[in-house]
Amino acid sequence: MRTKVIVLMVIIVLFTIFVTQNTEVITVNAFLWKFEMSLIVLMTLACLLGAVAGFILLKVFTVSGKRKDKKEIPANPDLN
Repeated sequence: MRTKVIVLMVIIVLFTIFVTQNTEVITVNAFLWKFEMSLIVLMTLACLLGAVAGFILLKVFTVSGKRKDKKEIPANPDLN
């Protein structure tokens, strides 16, 4: 548990350093819309959306251990 916290803190610090170095205003073309925004905001939003999407996909595709759908295999009496 402690290792995960340390790794997460290092990733957050590295992301913060990376984002703060990219502060210029850029033009974003998205489908029919065209708008200007700071690159720091765009990168932060993209990271947050990716994290939320990953969390949702993890919850959707992870099989819960509480399910009892599996049929139990009866013991083989020939092995005794």
